[in-house]
Amino acid sequence: MSSKTINLEELSNILDGELYFDQLHKTIYATDASVYRKIPLGVVYPKNEGDLKKIIHFATKNNITLIPRTAGTSLAGQCVGEGLIVDVSKHFTKILAFDEHQKTVTVQPGIIRDELNIFLKPYGLFFGPNTSTSNRCMIGGMVGNNSSGTTSIKYGVTRDKVMELKTILSDGSEVIFNEINTTEFHQKRKGSALENKIYQTVFNELSIEENQHEILKEFPKKEIHRRNNGYAVDALLNFELFGGTKNTVNLATLLTGSEGTLAFTTEITIQLNDLPPAKNMMVVAHFNSIQESMEAVVIAMKHNLYTCELMDKTVLDCTKNNREQLKNRFFVEGDPKALLMLEICTDSDDESNKRADALIEDLKKNNMGYFFPK
Repeated sequence: MSSKTINLEELSNILDGELYFDQLHKTIYATDASVYRKIPLGVVYPKNEGDLKKIIHFATKNNITLIPRTAGTSLAGQCVGEGLIVDVSKHFTKILAFDEHQKTVTVQPGIIRDELNIFLKPYGLFFGPNTSTSNRCMIGGMVGNNSSGTTSIKYGVTRDKVMELKTILSDGSEVIFNEINTTEFHQKRKGSALENKIYQTVFNELSIEENQHEILKEFPKKEIHRRNNGYAVDALLNFELFGGTKNTVNLATLLTGSEGTLAFTTEITIQLNDLPPAKNMMVVAHFNSIQESMEAVVIAMKHNLYTCELMDKTVLDCTKNNREQLKNRFFVEGDPKALLMLEICTDSDDESNKRADALIEDLKKNNMGYFFPK
């Protein structure tokens, strides 16, 4: 739908924030960090929750889509579309609450991941999920994408950390999604509000045994934790009303990874972790094939790793003719088909060195790899 058929001036006049629908802004926001491109209807920078409610009401009235956006570092077009881009990276950037003892923090979606961790560092805490764009990606986008990163094998993915989401639904109502018990869930089903209808719909679909079996059959195995494949309805099946054994459920689990399609999040409460041990060491194992490197992961993961990342020959070859990256190949021996970056963390240099040596010895004993710089 083009801006000619929608009176965006009408929306602009009632906002405290800014709304742009000139060609420059639309071109800038037509893409993220991916190769995908869609020209949006316009770009709006809401200043407060009141603005968001007005935007949602306007979108409903005019039958247009809203695309929540923070830093736009996504690699698969998650915040690209023909609707109205709602960029909260400008005004929704505050840390709202922090509990050092409970190890939780409540933030607005536009706070940058690394800046949050700078705030947390003096308290010996940090937010674990760590993307390659952590110095610019924002927590709202990490929730939308269920971001993971290099630390996920030790600290989990974003979904594991989200405790509570304060949201605005499509009718403009404010709803908080957090952990509730079975009695509270049944109570939430009663009533005619959109929130009640959401809980009732979830109950209607997931309490059917046939649906439970179909989800378990078609979704990836639970052991494959670091993955995104649509709405995480399988994660809700742990609840006792849906065939599981847990007596609590949290629909924030469902919203995390939904790319902003289910509700507009205004506040995020996340669980924090203690900072990792200060003395870290990286073992970069070299392999003659991708297959060998994949098999080596099984051995390596027995060594309490903090990072286990693969870099294949395609990526490595890109560094050969790059003047800036060529100097970073100092540790590469020969022409490996793959490298495994394996990080050890402990409280002392000696202990880290011992564990790194034990890891290397284990790989050699199993005839995995040919060179192991550390």
